[in-house]
Amino acid sequence: MNKIHISTVIGSDVPVETQLKLIKNAGFSGFFLTYSGTPEEKIDQWAETAQKLGLEFETVHGPFVHANRLWEAGEQGKEYLGYLKGIIDACHRIAVDKLIMHVTVGNTAPPVSDEGLNLFSQLCGYAKDQNVQICFENLEPLPHIDAVMAHITDPFHGFCWDCGHNACYTPHIDMMAKFGSRLKCLHIHDNLGVTQPGNIDYRDDRHFLPFDGIIDWTWFADKLNQVDYQGPLTLEVSINGKPDYKEISLEEYLSMAYERGCRLRELLLKRKGLNQNL
Repeated sequence: MNKIHISTVIGSDVPVETQLKLIKNAGFSGFFLTYSGTPEEKIDQWAETAQKLGLEFETVHGPFVHANRLWEAGEQGKEYLGYLKGIIDACHRIAVDKLIMHVTVGNTAPPVSDEGLNLFSQLCGYAKDQNVQICFENLEPLPHIDAVMAHITDPFHGFCWDCGHNACYTPHIDMMAKFGSRLKCLHIHDNLGVTQPGNIDYRDDRHFLPFDGIIDWTWFADKLNQVDYQGPLTLEVSINGKPDYKEISLEEYLSMAYERGCRLRELLLKRKGLNQNL
């Protein structure tokens, strides 16, 4: 049975240490968080707290503000590669074996290039040596993820399906048909889809709780069952998504989030049973 995991909650000012305790108390068995390598981010301490609580530290979400730099020519790309190697070192040190990466940021990026693809190859080679799988996440409708996934063929690395991004950035593209055979982890959240046709950007990426938006969760369940996904159902949610979320305590929000995760798991099991009986 799929475990139910969650991100530390986007938009919350509750310290990570406290969030981890609340996440555990809500019923989740694991979590992930974003790490950019600053001294203020006590990732070793967080990993120790998680271990004491019995929470699985499933993945680390890598930094993404400057994700386009691997596509930029010259020293800047090489410097950014060095910086990302430091993030991989941190994952290795705390025994987290998956690093989630955006291959671009924003709806424009430098063009796909051989130099950029070579930097991704170097990054993946270094990560494999550290026993860290790179999981590339789908974003805006740019050709870069297609290029990276075609270039990085080692099955050690793979795909992070963000179903919310699929709904609000690329509803016309079946990301699981493209990359589902290489699926390693999930980011689960809801939204209102593309609200400004022809003007796709981050504003539609709402990170609602599941069932609070327009995503067809039966479709989602069927996509996962088609690849017999056995990994965690991992929510990536934000209290900034809806005003209602900020009117309740974080404890209440996490309890509601866990209930939604359980509903998704039940739906997966139900759809699997129905499809097996056809």
